[in-house]
Amino acid sequence: MPYMVQKSPLETSKLLALILPVFMFSTLAAQPPSSLATKDAAQIQTLGISDQSQFDQLMITVAGVGRNARMIQEQQNLKPYMMPVRKMGFRGTDWSYMLASCLEYYTNLQQNYKDNLSPDYITLSIQSQGGGGNIVEGLRFLSQVGTVSAAIVPYDAAQIPQSVYATRKHKINNYLHLFQSYASQREKTFEIRKALMRGHPVIVEIKAGVNFPTLTDAMMWESPRSPGTYSYTLLIIGYDERKEAFEVMSSWGAGWANNGYLWMNYNDLATAAINGFVMMPE
Repeated sequence: MPYMVQKSPLETSKLLALILPVFMFSTLAAQPPSSLATKDAAQIQTLGISDQSQFDQLMITVAGVGRNARMIQEQQNLKPYMMPVRKMGFRGTDWSYMLASCLEYYTNLQQNYKDNLSPDYITLSIQSQGGGGNIVEGLRFLSQVGTVSAAIVPYDAAQIPQSVYATRKHKINNYLHLFQSYASQREKTFEIRKALMRGHPVIVEIKAGVNFPTLTDAMMWESPRSPGTYSYTLLIIGYDERKEAFEVMSSWGAGWANNGYLWMNYNDLATAAINGFVMMPE
């Protein structure tokens, strides 16, 4: 009978600590890369944090722009740090243009340069993988893949060139789902103001009328008596306590509202808003 060496529990645990990482790496490496539509379920669940108790911990204060949320402020506006308003083409989507504009803000602020990012790379990539296209799909795509410069995939592009595979991708770490439609007006307003205080634009989905994208010569939005049935995506970039209003940015060009921007009363925006998101940049 061969001589057996009895290992102590401590020695056994050390051996497992060496073997398990190698086994796990080889197992993961053997798995084929998955598409956006077939991502591991556990990974997908980690994207999109909606637990309000985690917002304060995860929403950092943007250096040089944001201030502590506990400080009382009369106003905050991120417009000076944003790239100019763009007008999407007939192939574009307002949600992807707003996602690209929001990510541009973080990228240019951190890297100290001005670069336009491609919204159409987001939509074309999602569509090529069978996705229908919406804000959540776009945020997940930015977390997992990222987008490229608009110099590579220009605005209103019809297809993705091969050159994208050898170019840098701009990504986010995750995103916060600040509120949904069932949140109260007070809760929505509070979360939006807190995010802006800390230097974060808020991507908001609202319900409005069919003519909302063609609004012209307007400084302040006059909320309709009956709620709208069409969904639109805007970027909230500022607030003013004296006006009791938020300023929003659109993707419909400088001819919309007031040079592409519009003020919306706190309660009116909160009533129309059905979703609010904040990016967690890299």
